[in-house]
Amino acid sequence: MEFSPDSNRIAIAQSDNIVFVYKIGSEWGDKKSICNKFPTSSSVTAMCWPRKQNADLIFALSEGKVKVGVHRNNKSQQLYSANAGYVVSLASNREGNKVISGHLDGSIYHYDMDY
Repeated sequence: MEFSPDSNRIAIAQSDNIVFVYKIGSEWGDKKSICNKFPTSSSVTAMCWPRKQNADLIFALSEGKVKVGVHRNNKSQQLYSANAGYVVSLASNREGNKVISGHLDGSIYHYDMDY
């Protein structure tokens, strides 16, 4: 689970290999709805939402791929694929333009996002 930077949306990685993004609003009584759906090829193991305006969700898969879920077109793109395999952690920097992933074999990958 991961909240958007403005806390108006929440991403849920489900056991059926789909990431759903729900619009939850800022108040308790706000209407809840699904605003994005990103099917994946394997289990989602980590997610992060860079802290910048209108940032897209970053998520990692058990097969070592790191993807971005693009909200405006409801599609995901692969940022990179690590030969290290299973992703155990994922984080972005304060500016929201870099992502780092930690892998089961102890390796760390860094990626500059210029998409």
